[in-house]
Amino acid sequence: MQEFETFVYLDVQKTGSSFLSRLLQLHSSEKEIRFKKHGRADRKYDPSKFYFISVRAPLDQYVSLYSHGSTGYGGLYHRLREQGHADLYDSTWDGFKRWLKFVLRPENAALLDEGYGEIGSGELCKLIGFQTYRFLELALQDALETLERCHTRDDIRKAYAEKKMANFIIHHETYRQDVEELLTTRIHKSISDVEGALKFLNEADRINVSDRIDKFETDPKVGPKNKQNLRDREWFMREMFDY
Repeated sequence: MQEFETFVYLDVQKTGSSFLSRLLQLHSSEKEIRFKKHGRADRKYDPSKFYFISVRAPLDQYVSLYSHGSTGYGGLYHRLREQGHADLYDSTWDGFKRWLKFVLRPENAALLDEGYGEIGSGELCKLIGFQTYRFLELALQDALETLERCHTRDDIRKAYAEKKMANFIIHHETYRQDVEELLTTRIHKSISDVEGALKFLNEADRINVSDRIDKFETDPKVGPKNKQNLRDREWFMREMFDY
């Protein structure tokens, strides 16, 4: 979470968040009040402020996450390595498919994130996938307490409808267009030099860009079981954002 005087960016991992956070630091005319990288707002939600969040198609997000881990970086890679699962990373497409099967299993949720595995006495992770969890823990007011009360898909839908904070969504698939709209219409009064910010958006190097493991794959497929499991686990992202 990156909070300024009148707006807040909810920076979901692997959605171009590091680049956007840097852009805001360089070009906002407002004081940065708080910055906890990929952190929850918790009880600091202020409805008088403008909130925005970034999202990405779950499969693409998983490929990026695995690719980053295959270079020896990232919190998830280090967490799995410390628990004896470094062998899941071999920088190949077949390796990714094995890794994806592993991270989609609810019984492995606590290995990915302790909170994800424990909320609702371990029942929440059976309801939503890891990328959905990462999105919702930043998107919702009092996220952990709110998710604790969710026992069905309808509970998740209702929680998002009633507790979501973001007034604007940045889709990774239309990143430049969405950030341009953000800068020129939504928070333009809080940007010291809009033209300079747009120049940075269009010309500056991206940050933490993964060397994707599917770059040499002519027709990358995850297989029918992984595909169906991904659809079932990340149903919320498909339903809300047409992924």
